[in-house]
Amino acid sequence: MCPRCRGEALLWARVPYGWTNREGGRVEGRSGVVLCPACDARAPGAAALITWFHVHGRADDEDEEFVRLLVRWATGVSVPPLDEHAPEAENERWQRGDL
Repeated sequence: MCPRCRGEALLWARVPYGWTNREGGRVEGRSGVVLCPACDARAPGAAALITWFHVHGRADDEDEEFVRLLVRWATGVSVPPLDEHAPEAENERWQRGDL
């Protein structure tokens, strides 16, 4: 399921991302992202991969065309920057009974 529109997602993948912490050190991680035909149709590299799924139906990691399209899409995926204040704000909403 797509977390943005709640529609059906075609693919879930973990992509690398990172940020710089307060001390200036690099923090590396991975984040899960989805490929959604509704939300991602105009995203770089997504249209060709969405079309591939509509034609072939299922992913096959041995299919060279699929792997090429997947890599092209994944390198263009943008993970939103970490909001270090989000956990505090969510906790405050929970404490107030808003969640």
